Amino acid sequence: MVDVSADLSSFSFETGLTEDEKELLYLRARSAGLTFCGSAHAAFLCKLVHLLRCIIKSHTANRDSLASGEDSDLCIGILGMGHMGKQLLLFLLEKSGIKPSHIKISSRRPESAVEFIQTGVECFFDNHRLAAWADILFLCCLPSHLPKVCADLHSRLSRRCLVYSFISGVPVTRLAQLLGHDFILKPQYDFVACDTADVWLSCTHLTRALTYPLLIEASCPLTVSSGIYLGLNWVCAVLYSLLNICTSTSLGSSDALSLINRIFKEKWPHAVELIAQSFISASYASSLLTEEPFPWISLADAQRNIDVAMERLEATSELQSRLSSLSFSSFPGITSKQCDKRPPDRLQTTDLSQCCTQSKNPADMDEIQDDSGQHSEGNEEAPAELALGEGGEENNSAGSCQLSTEMKAQMPPLKPPTTWTSAALKELKAKLQTEDDSVVTVYRGDIMTVHVPTVPEAKKVCWEFATDGYDIGFGVYFDWTPVTSRSITVHVSESSDDEDEEEEPEGPVGNGDVEKGSKTQTNSNLAEILPVYRQDSHICVQGGSHDFPGEGTYHLKFDNSYSLWRNKTLYYRVYYSA
Repeated sequence: MVDVSADLSSFSFETGLTEDEKELLYLRARSAGLTFCGSAHAAFLCKLVHLLRCIIKSHTANRDSLASGEDSDLCIGILGMGHMGKQLLLFLLEKSGIKPSHIKISSRRPESAVEFIQTGVECFFDNHRLAAWADILFLCCLPSHLPKVCADLHSRLSRRCLVYSFISGVPVTRLAQLLGHDFILKPQYDFVACDTADVWLSCTHLTRALTYPLLIEASCPLTVSSGIYLGLNWVCAVLYSLLNICTSTSLGSSDALSLINRIFKEKWPHAVELIAQSFISASYASSLLTEEPFPWISLADAQRNIDVAMERLEATSELQSRLSSLSFSSFPGITSKQCDKRPPDRLQTTDLSQCCTQSKNPADMDEIQDDSGQHSEGNEEAPAELALGEGGEENNSAGSCQLSTEMKAQMPPLKPPTTWTSAALKELKAKLQTEDDSVVTVYRGDIMTVHVPTVPEAKKVCWEFATDGYDIGFGVYFDWTPVTSRSITVHVSESSDDEDEEEEPEGPVGNGDVEKGSKTQTNSNLAEILPVYRQDSHICVQGGSHDFPGEGTYHLKFDNSYSLWRNKTLYYRVYYSA
């Protein structure tokens, strides 16, 4: 069927957009790219695991191991049939070679998967059953569903079940705590500047996109040509996953290394060989007997300390190149010559330990901070970056990056705020408890915004706040829109529980990014004064002030969107000063 509107510009997506909105069109490419790459990398992992299981079955044909006790066919479970779950399922059915009968789905609405049930995929709503059956379990639910999902899965997962998480904003260490399971892999994507990032705009229909060799090539792990980069952390975690699979079948360390190396040597006889010291310390490796299995390795810990875990891996440039090429050739009908020709210098570094040591991923930093125990013991929440991200209203550069050129020319630069802390926590709480509307509850997943208009009688706005027991995110923004009311108002935004809401693999937020679902980022008059950060308001009073830059309205944001469990009791006051 011919698309009669294909060449009509008036029917294009960009037609109804304003100039400010057109500046954000690159986000469409990123969204499509993250979904495609996330699905492709998940399918590639399934291919690797399935290949290794087949090799193990062949190797142990005369033993009462995998060959006699289990089927080498891989059992894939998908939990959640929102946007990401459907795209992943399409990719697995089209390109992975996995039988539909070996894919099962657990969803609150099984009827939404009717089209897939006809292919042989089984769909039901029973998380317990899915957890007990799957060899690889993909988590494709929303963060708001995570507490219920983890409660269902806890103690139901077998140790050999690899959990692959697409859930945004929840670090792997936190997920391990909630599930009581350490065999978890979570991809972390970076955005890099390049001229070919728009290649993902052609990825509007996944089924058609799967036939484009250019997109398959762009999705190769460790390539940066498409603007989306999946780092060494994921590669190392995949290799550890393969090692754990060998350990779960009681293979000796010598056999395990031989079979893993065989995956690469079947296509490239001279590929780099992994040795015991690639995975474990030299002292432990020297005492490990050849018939003794490798120790079980916690993927949750390995992904956090990947620079220590694989610092002895040599010739990583060659290994990375082979892994990318193997990924590219894993899909039927696609030749790998494009990826083989890609020069090794496409990689940011060939020193694995150096690359990981220098990583400044915000999520990793937050995980380390959470583990340190400083001012956060008992909080048990997602990392601080979520105060700016999942479910939040503002990005740390959302205001200033969207101002029109004309308005920027008229607006004076915003001065930084003056901030302070006070130990008079009990005194402030006691005083505010006697005042109306000064003590409120900010529920988990919510953001409370206090709108404070400027007034002629004052020169600055001041704020003070504290919380009971747990910290809270706080940020200040300024809306240059002329004031129409002098009333101070409060607005509360809630996170969405719609399963069909688009949920994508997690990617970092760079300057100028706009998170999906943002409710105030379309306001081009909004400028940032203080980005949202988690404040230790349960330890001391957090205060601050800001001189009026002109006429407008301050937005004081109390952000609890990162919290999966905790409602926060907030004591606050806002006042003017001359």
